[in-house]
This record gives sequence, structure tokens and C-alpha cells, in this order.
Amino acid sequence: MITGIKETTINGKPYFLRYTWSVLAEVSKKYGESPDLFDPDTVAFVGAAGLRERHPEMTPEKIMEISPPLIPFANDVQQALQWAYFGDEGVPESDVKKKQTLTGSLSHIVRRLFRVFHRRSSGI
Repeated sequence: MITGIKETTINGKPYFLRYTWSVLAEVSKKYGESPDLFDPDTVAFVGAAGLRERHPEMTPEKIMEISPPLIPFANDVQQALQWAYFGDEGVPESDVKKKQTLTGSLSHIVRRLFRVFHRRSSGI
């Protein structure tokens, strides 16, 4: 059994993300140590790289075309990447604090986006 596989769902269909060392090297070469998972182009590329082993049809272009909800997909990609780097041991405690700060920022961004889109859709 291959470990380090994270399931994600796109349009109700299960897909499996896996980041081998060669895929990690490819992502690192293109985006550095911390790919911007808020950027749709980056998420599409990094996601497609993780899906390539089992789902070669899921290219960055295909993911952009399907446009799954960005945050849930990016979260699955991030979890799969974390497993590839840290395994079952999880993220070291010092990195957890950084993640909590990022999560707080993410929550703030999502709340602001909700208010903006809610106003537009309600005619305010």
C-alpha cells in the first residue's frame, strides 16, 4: 500500500493527491519553498502535480476549467504536501504557530470576501 495519499473531491468525484520527492522537487523549482496556495494558477499547477500519478488527465488547465472551490482544494493540496514533508509525525510545533497565524488570516479573508459578495448579490 502506498502511503501519503490524500483524497480530494472535485465535482463529487474522488481524486488522490500524492507528492513524491520528484514532484516536490518540481514544485520547489517552480515556486520555491512556499507556493502561494491562494493563487489559482499555483494551486492548479501544484494540485495537478500531486494528481498526476493516478489522474494524468487532471492537468493544470483542466483544473482551471473545472474550477473546484479554491479553498477546500488548496487545503487538501496543503495537507498532502505536509504529509510528503513530515509524514505521520505531522508539522513540527514551531511550524504549527505559523500555520495558526495563516489560518487566522485565511479566516479573515474569507469573512471579508463573504461580506463583499453578499452585498453584491443582495443588491446593496
